[in-house]
Amino acid sequence: MKGGIMAMIKLIATDLDGTLCNANHCLDQTIAEYIKKLSARRIEWVLASGRAMEIVEPLFAKYAFRCPVIALNGALVYDREGKLTQRWPMKTRQAQAMLHEIQKQGVLAVASMENGVWCSDPQAYRQRMETLVRRLPDPALFAQEHGFLSLAAKPWEQLGACYKIEIYDSRPALADWARAAADFKVSVVHGDVIEMTDSVVSKAAALRQLCESRRLANEEVLCFGDSENDLEMLQEFRYGHIMRNAEEALLAQVNHIAPANTAYGVLRVIENYTGIPIGKEQA
Repeated sequence: MKGGIMAMIKLIATDLDGTLCNANHCLDQTIAEYIKKLSARRIEWVLASGRAMEIVEPLFAKYAFRCPVIALNGALVYDREGKLTQRWPMKTRQAQAMLHEIQKQGVLAVASMENGVWCSDPQAYRQRMETLVRRLPDPALFAQEHGFLSLAAKPWEQLGACYKIEIYDSRPALADWARAAADFKVSVVHGDVIEMTDSVVSKAAALRQLCESRRLANEEVLCFGDSENDLEMLQEFRYGHIMRNAEEALLAQVNHIAPANTAYGVLRVIENYTGIPIGKEQA
């Protein structure tokens, strides 16, 4: 591939967790320096994440790097300066009905809303996060470099439009129940996180609109992901790559497979496509 399409890649869109980030769900100097090197060659970076912007931003703070961000699976889009440029909230009636049902069922859930983040059980959510962090190779580094959701004390009825709902439950029946609800896009990530957005929302749709605004052709885009919420994007764009560490069922649904995130898979594929080396270039 090297050399054949070198001049064609003008934009790189990548997921974070399980894709660009390392095993500690963080960036490192190798990743940051390569991003800057490509940016200097006028190759634009776009982060396409299920995370909220307040969690994405701290990852890049120490590296003084900025780029457009597709957040909450495409429900919110920010420019490279952090200004909100596009938003796709859930339909009000359907979102309210879903939140009522979540409270009725007593499941753990978080809703990203216009004026804050609502949680069905803040204590259980904090315990979940603490457990996940303790399993990482370097919990202290994760805590140092990550932002955390600030949970609102108000009820969800006072927090405005809803952009994304996450239900934390591994029961297949609950995922099936969520998928059966009308007017929602549903994906299951990390085995037990059921993500819900409006039915028109996806990373693919947000990236497509961003590319149209830049007059970029499909083949000028390189994109990466590892989860169900990345599939549409990886299937729509010709050079979509799913990470080797993705679930086996997902690997068969995407044409290109990148090495695992723990092996700098994203960087290695980009190096192959562009010919721009990951390490220091020889004089």
